[in-house]
Amino acid sequence: MATVHVIATGGTIAGTTSETGTVPTESGHDLLEAYPESVERVDVDIELEQLTQTPSSELAFDHLVELAARVRAVASDVDGVVILHGTDTIEETAYYLDLVLDVNSPVVCTGAQRPHDAVSPDGPANVRGALDTASHEHIKSGSYVFFNDRLHAARPVTKRHSSNLTAYDSGNYGPVAERTPEGLWFYRRPESLSATIPVRDVTATVEIVATSTDTTGSQIVAAVDRGVDGLVVDGLGLGNVPGAVADAIRTAIDDGVDVVITTRCRDGIVSPVYGADGGAAVLEEAGAIFASNLSAQKARIKLLAALSARPDRPIRPLFDAARYDGHGYVRSTTGCGDSR
Repeated sequence: MATVHVIATGGTIAGTTSETGTVPTESGHDLLEAYPESVERVDVDIELEQLTQTPSSELAFDHLVELAARVRAVASDVDGVVILHGTDTIEETAYYLDLVLDVNSPVVCTGAQRPHDAVSPDGPANVRGALDTASHEHIKSGSYVFFNDRLHAARPVTKRHSSNLTAYDSGNYGPVAERTPEGLWFYRRPESLSATIPVRDVTATVEIVATSTDTTGSQIVAAVDRGVDGLVVDGLGLGNVPGAVADAIRTAIDDGVDVVITTRCRDGIVSPVYGADGGAAVLEEAGAIFASNLSAQKARIKLLAALSARPDRPIRPLFDAARYDGHGYVRSTTGCGDSR
C-alpha cells in the first residue's frame, strides 16, 4: 500500500464563515476526518502534519522555505506528498517547490474555491484526486497542482478565475492528466519542467513592476533606491514598455540590478522584436533578461531562487528558452525551423 504524507497549511479548504468573513479554522486532521469517502476510497496510508494555518495571500517565503524543508525530510520515506493550500498563491508555491526540490516523490498541491462549511464544498473531491495523484505508480517526481479533476504541471499552471471551480488551467501547454471514473487519463508525461536551483533559503529581494499606457519609471527608480537585488518588469505584448520605463531599466541594470522582462498577456512569450524607444529589442541590448512565457509572479520566484542560490552566478542561462526539457524551443541544426 502506498504512503502519502499530507502537509496542511490552511487556506479556503480549511475555511469556515465568521463575522469577519471566511477564515481558515479547520486543521488538516479535521478535514480528513470530515472527508471519509475521499480518504477511504484511496488505497493509501496517510501521514499528516500541520505546518501553518494561514490564508495563502499571507504566506511568506519563510513558510515556503520551511515547507520545502519538510518535503525533503519526508520524501524518501513516502510515495508522494500532498499539500493542502490556499488558492490565491498555490501556483507560486508549487513552482517554488518544483524549482528547489530534487526528490524522487511527486508533490501535489490542492485546495478549494469554496470553504469547508459551504453548501457544496469542492475540497473533498480535490483531496481525493490529490491523494490518487501522489500515490499513482506512473508519477515519480515533479510538482503539480490538482484541481477540479485536472492535474497541472507547476510551471505552466495559473489561476484564471477568482471564484469559479474551474479556476486553474495551463494555457497552451494543457493539463498533464484528467481524473475520470476509471482513473487518471494522461495527456502528457508527468515530470518537472524546471531545472533544479539548489537553494535552501531565500535571501534576495525582487519586486514586480507593472506597466500600462504612459507608465513612468518611478517604481523602478524607487526599488533600486531601496536596494533590491532584482526586478521583474511585466511588459506589454512581446515585452515592450513605455520609453520612460526603458530608461529606468537601463539605469537599474547599470547599477547592477538584474531585470527580467515578462508579458502581461496570459499566453505567448516575450521576444526582442520591436526596436522603438521602449521596444524589447532595445531592452535586450541594455542587458535585460527575457522570461519566455513565465508569468511575472513565477519569474519573480525563479529570480529570487537564482539570486539566493549563488549571487555571483550568471542569471541569464536559467531563463534561456532553448534549455527547456520537454517544452519550448528546440534549436535546429538542419535549417528546417527552430521550434516545435
